[in-house]
Amino acid sequence: MALLAASLLFVGPVQAHGDEKHGEETSAAPAVTNGDAADQAAMAQMGDGGAAGEPSAGHDEASGGHDEAGGHAAEDETGVMAVLKKLHPATIHFPIALFLMAAATELFVMRRKGAGLESAVRVLVYGGAIGAVVAVLFGWIHTGLWFGGDTVMQVHRWNGMLIAVLGIAMAYLASRPSQSRAWLRASIFSMAALVLIQGFLGGELAHGPNHLGISWL
Repeated sequence: MALLAASLLFVGPVQAHGDEKHGEETSAAPAVTNGDAADQAAMAQMGDGGAAGEPSAGHDEASGGHDEAGGHAAEDETGVMAVLKKLHPATIHFPIALFLMAAATELFVMRRKGAGLESAVRVLVYGGAIGAVVAVLFGWIHTGLWFGGDTVMQVHRWNGMLIAVLGIAMAYLASRPSQSRAWLRASIFSMAALVLIQGFLGGELAHGPNHLGISWL
């Protein structure tokens, strides 16, 4: 009896302890499993979101870059056009100076025929013709294809065209020194008068009517 009682006392606590330990392991295992499953689900969700979000982010970035490039292109185009429209006043000085200098040199040639300055007149005419074409081009860029304006604007516009055409004709005459110089000479002095008129009209447009205290009409 004593031996049986001792064995019951010994086995009882061992089984109880073993059941408790097994219960802890059983309860802990689902907790860990559930935690791992939750973490894996969260990671999978994050991974899916990242995988799904990366192309979107990349597309947005690409779109942003494309829009930015388009914005820069538009800005550059606007800036270039703004600069080009402001170049007309700078380009008119070349034909004015060159044509007036050609007229002054031609006067010197008339007085001293043996001075050998005919080639200098030819170079001045060439440069003035090129400058006149460039000035007319930038004049149209400045206004655009616009044919409006008052009388001063109309005369300034078409007188500028006449100067460019006459300049090309003068360059052609200057390239043929064997022909009579009378036509070239008449063209040079007519050009000097047209250039002076054009400069006055440009001043009227830039600084207002009667900017020199002289009424041209």
